[in-house]
Amino acid sequence: MIERIIVIEQRLASIGVALAIGALMVAFLAVSSMFFATRSATPVVAVVIEVVVIGSMSFVLFLFWRVIVRVVETPRDRTLEVLYGPGGFVRQTFGPDELQEAYARDFSFAQMGGWGYRGSLRLVHQAALVTRRGAALEVILRGKRRFIVTVDEPASFVSALQLPGEP
Repeated sequence: MIERIIVIEQRLASIGVALAIGALMVAFLAVSSMFFATRSATPVVAVVIEVVVIGSMSFVLFLFWRVIVRVVETPRDRTLEVLYGPGGFVRQTFGPDELQEAYARDFSFAQMGGWGYRGSLRLVHQAALVTRRGAALEVILRGKRRFIVTVDEPASFVSALQLPGEP
């Protein structure tokens, strides 16, 4: 088994995102309950839609309950990992073959589009994981893609991502 050493790690303060998703779930349930209470018979399609929406929101809530950003070193290289959910249920990994540049930047909510995961690296070639405004790690990836994640000390992540021998 390849030994992996965590160079730097931060658990994101994602409780605000989780609470926002939870509030949306409660609001959706309240509105749909009032809507269906006025009807004598609840259509099957409406119930299916409600179950799908609540199920999807519950899954997203599960993912954002715990988010960890870390740089991991293996005997061969350093990798940026973003783990979502307990135990890293879903993870994004950016290895040295993808990473081109890394920057420490400050962004406002307007620049990033608000809380949550915004964009798509596959479709629009840029994405952001936003748990608050301010300090963020911006990585430029191969193929003119860009990923931004809010962290407390982005300069530390930029330093940790430097390959040995680079200035």
